Amino acid sequence: LLYPGNERRILEAAIEGKFKPITSPAILDELGKVLTRLEVGEQEVEGYLIRIMEISEVCLPTRLGDIEIRDREDIRILECGRSGASHYIVTGDEDLLSLMEYEGIKIIRSRELLRLLNPKKT
Repeated sequence: LLYPGNERRILEAAIEGKFKPITSPAILDELGKVLTRLEVGEQEVEGYLIRIMEISEVCLPTRLGDIEIRDREDIRILECGRSGASHYIVTGDEDLLSLMEYEGIKIIRSRELLRLLNPKKT
């Protein structure tokens, strides 16, 4: 969000309506905490979160049963993806990427999503 790169390009594509992001209150809360740790000002953090909520579907995920995953915190991402009927989970998290897929939801890196959004630019 804060720097030019794939993630910023993905955010811009969402703002342009090229796809609809799905998020959850838990993910938004974590984003707010990360931005605060990066010393982003309180009003700017609030602005980012509001903008993301405006362009996203915010779902209230249902809890998953027992699933084998190294980092238990990552379950909230899988819950959001499943509850929001996502086609993709886009992440740089190696634990999630190692799954490759969860219940038909492909788990990919940001550059792969950009290739899907702009197939002629590959």
